[in-house]
Amino acid sequence: MLLFILNTVSFICVAIVINKYQKATIELENAYKMQYKSLILAQELRQSSDDLTRMARTYVITGNPMFEEQFKTVLDIRNGQKQRPKRYNGIFWDFFTLGDKEPEFKGEKIALRDLMIKANFTEEELNMLFESQKESDDLTNLEHKAMNAVKGIFQDENGNYTIYGEPDFKLAREIMHGDEYHKAKIRIMKPLDDFYKAFESRTKQKVDDAKIVLQKQEFNVNVIVLFSVLLFLLSFFIILFRIIYPIDLLRIAMVRLSSNDMSVEVEKNKYEDEVGDMIGAVQIFKDNTEKLIESEQQIKKAMQEATHANKAKSIFLARMSHELRTPLNAILGFTNLLNKSENINLQEKKNLDTIKRSGKHLLNIINEILELSKIEAGKIELNPKAFQLPELIKDIDSMFAFRCESKGLTFHLNVDNNIPNIIKADEQRLRQILINLLGNALKFTKEGKITLNIYEKNKRLFFEVKDTGIGIEKEDQNKIFKPFEQIKKDDYKSNGTGLGLSITKELISLMGGSIYVKSFVNTGSEFYFSIDYEASNESQVEEKGFDKDIVGIEKIEDSTILVVDDIKENRDLVIQILQQYGFKTCCASSGEEAINIVKSNNIDLIFMDTLMPGMDGHETTKVIKNQLKKQDIPIITLSANVFDDDKQKAIKNGADDFLAKPIDEKQLIKILQKYLNVKLKFDEKKDLQKQDEEIFTNLSKEFFISLKNFALQMDNSSIYELLEKSSIDNKSKLHIKNLMEEFDYQALVKVCEQRI
Repeated sequence: MLLFILNTVSFICVAIVINKYQKATIELENAYKMQYKSLILAQELRQSSDDLTRMARTYVITGNPMFEEQFKTVLDIRNGQKQRPKRYNGIFWDFFTLGDKEPEFKGEKIALRDLMIKANFTEEELNMLFESQKESDDLTNLEHKAMNAVKGIFQDENGNYTIYGEPDFKLAREIMHGDEYHKAKIRIMKPLDDFYKAFESRTKQKVDDAKIVLQKQEFNVNVIVLFSVLLFLLSFFIILFRIIYPIDLLRIAMVRLSSNDMSVEVEKNKYEDEVGDMIGAVQIFKDNTEKLIESEQQIKKAMQEATHANKAKSIFLARMSHELRTPLNAILGFTNLLNKSENINLQEKKNLDTIKRSGKHLLNIINEILELSKIEAGKIELNPKAFQLPELIKDIDSMFAFRCESKGLTFHLNVDNNIPNIIKADEQRLRQILINLLGNALKFTKEGKITLNIYEKNKRLFFEVKDTGIGIEKEDQNKIFKPFEQIKKDDYKSNGTGLGLSITKELISLMGGSIYVKSFVNTGSEFYFSIDYEASNESQVEEKGFDKDIVGIEKIEDSTILVVDDIKENRDLVIQILQQYGFKTCCASSGEEAINIVKSNNIDLIFMDTLMPGMDGHETTKVIKNQLKKQDIPIITLSANVFDDDKQKAIKNGADDFLAKPIDEKQLIKILQKYLNVKLKFDEKKDLQKQDEEIFTNLSKEFFISLKNFALQMDNSSIYELLEKSSIDNKSKLHIKNLMEEFDYQALVKVCEQRI
């Protein structure tokens, strides 16, 4: 700041001194100009007198009227009666002596006397000039007398030219060359000479004064410039050693610090100024960097531990999935097979239903944990396809209207007319989200109603799920979307993993939306969420396959299917499913055994397990496809590992398709249809009303009232007892049991309502 003030003052002083120097220079120039102009005027007075003498004498000798005209012109110019030539100087009239060209008068019309007054001469100098001009005017009288004598015109006794006679050249020459003329000429020059002396003395003094002032200003300029140069050099060295050099050291230090070189030393106490503050800040930066590096190392270590832990978690989940799905595959598979048997009694049927429900509940828990794990690992992907939104809404309405009715609740569905008919989005994920939210509402609502509102706005679909249930405490509203968090109520017994809402939130986020909740205890809860979608058209909607029950196979070619699994129960399950449809089967408990069977037998399709001791399923598949050149044999991977990576790995190693454990019988048969080109036999149901008329005959109204009540309560035990007590035919009994196995209580209720 001090350097800035000093340099600013220095520059101001330089500007002031230079300004004064310029003014002194102008004053000196003005003095010279005045001297020059004044001399020009005096010279013009003298020159005009000489020109008049020359012109008068020439006229007297030659009698040429041109010189008389020029004589008069000179007088008119000097007296301001005629315009002055632009370049009027001592040699002006010399160019017009011969009379071959005429002079031009385009200048100002002003008398020489007036010019002298404007020249700012002193009164004494003006008097001298005026006296000289007066004498010059007197001299012109003699010159007029001489020129008139040449023309024969002479003065009378009053001095007027009234007497005419013969021209007298002798008189004219005597006048122009006589002593009187020369004395008159001297009288003109004497005041001019005195003027020159007085003027020169005065102007010389003025010029000398201006020179003295100019010299003084030159000295001041030199002094102030020298001072400014010294101040600049001083400022430069100060800036160099107090700013540039420390900043360069600071730059080097920061470059080293940026490369995590903490050995650099920073002299933070050397400078007590702004640079010192900057160095101090760098020292703080260094200290913070050291802490940051230390923290970063700790973070890296923690990240490595987290990575190892996450990897261990993934391995654990994969192992857990495999270990749990493997026995579940046998439990659910054999339960389905036993359910089809007609040799079991009522109690055994109930026990099988219990086993089936428990197994499916356990499988659902496993799927939820794996689903959350996939989301956390970023391995879950959406599968957007074009579908009819009203059909999805109709399915949801059909599902929950009946479930609400069975619990004594009212289900309201409000759909805006502006929702699109066909959209492109992940239908299965949207269905999962709605089922999760509506399922929660149904679980936590004992009386009142559940409402689903759907509308579209700004190319987004909005959904509102409202209930009149127990509500959620304010402090619990931030927990419900976290994994494994559940609301605990004294009068409510919760079951499940607590993952439903956590998965729901993540799925909504993946679909480009968000979810939030409003809830009041003992009043109810309201969930709001939105998703993105793309407009689509009917041509992009994929046709859905048959959703009917498979009851058999109409035509079976002579096909042999190999089942490869190291666990006997899993082999037996697949073999029994295949044999009940009439397929030929053989089995292997290892990869080596499977290869030997393929070498020695004609195999049409292989179901291949993945995890086996020795040669696993992937290696076995590669050997069969590549080494044995059995590219035409479809190999279907059976695995309890259901991550997408497992599916991709199986396909990459040569498998043609993938089937997850526990095995779904319907999916297994569809695989056979796809690769063995067999024709399936579906349960072609007749029109429901016509079919009901055929099978539900000779049954009382009371029977249907009881059946409806038990169906609304989903009380399978009471329904079985009712069937045993009633005289109902086997065909009707079998139809009711099929509806119960499919959990289609809504259809069962409709059957009863038509009979009541």
